[in-house]
Amino acid sequence: MPSDLTFWVQTIFNCLGLGGLMLLIAIGLNIIYGINRVINLAHGSIYALGAYFGYTLVAKGLSFFWALLVAPIMVVAVGLAIERSVIAPIRARPMLYSLILTYGVMVTIDGLAKYIWGVQPQFIATPAFLSRTVYIAEIPYPFYRFFMLFVTAGVMVGLMFLLGKTKMGITMRAASHIPEMVSVLGINMNLVHMGVFALGCALAGIGGVIAGPLLTVYPMMGHEMLISCFVVLVIGGLGSLRGSVVAALLVGTVQTLGYIFITDYAMVVVYVMMALVLSFMPRGLLGEGKFE
Repeated sequence: MPSDLTFWVQTIFNCLGLGGLMLLIAIGLNIIYGINRVINLAHGSIYALGAYFGYTLVAKGLSFFWALLVAPIMVVAVGLAIERSVIAPIRARPMLYSLILTYGVMVTIDGLAKYIWGVQPQFIATPAFLSRTVYIAEIPYPFYRFFMLFVTAGVMVGLMFLLGKTKMGITMRAASHIPEMVSVLGINMNLVHMGVFALGCALAGIGGVIAGPLLTVYPMMGHEMLISCFVVLVIGGLGSLRGSVVAALLVGTVQTLGYIFITDYAMVVVYVMMALVLSFMPRGLLGEGKFE
């Protein structure tokens, strides 16, 4: 098997894996903005909490798969506490208030993570069968990366079903367009806002757990992911879920190829791409972006 074919097959799957991970985090951030009109700067730290909760649960003897279920629930509990105590009281105020307050929440979570878990990098241990290597037409590839793709695809299918086929999802979609109408129909908008925020945090928590065995778990890990996710939001369009899917795969591909061929300038290429999209398609690649 030619080595160049092996390289490109592995690179393609790496692009999909990074793009899928970005999508989980970015689409949660996008859903929160699309309905709550809040840009949550603490979203990256919530993703890091998911990784740390997963690490702690596995280290205490819980299986990785149980940790994948329990850690996002723990993240949702933290997210709801943030939504009720920080975001809900200032929802009617200009967006600048939420930006400042969620930045403060981000710094607080980062500080607590350093205090509780320290600053040493950690990894989430996985079952042996997830750590093995599989072969695609004689090309070796880590099985765990396939598992990440499977989880991401499953979560996205579940999310599309939730938003498109359930009463809760339809209510969320209606609230993103005409919240006054939803309120007039007797639906408690506070519950809608809480549900949306919980959903976004759950996606971030899942992303943190599945990233833990592959990437380093450390207090500032959420900052790097948050920057990449904002790039995805800008390119895909704020509030556009379809645009987030396209943008996440695009950014994941460009970033992966950049780290391979032009390591020191990989993110420069990503930022240039974002600037071009802002200049010529300010509402994102699909033209569906929303702005306050």
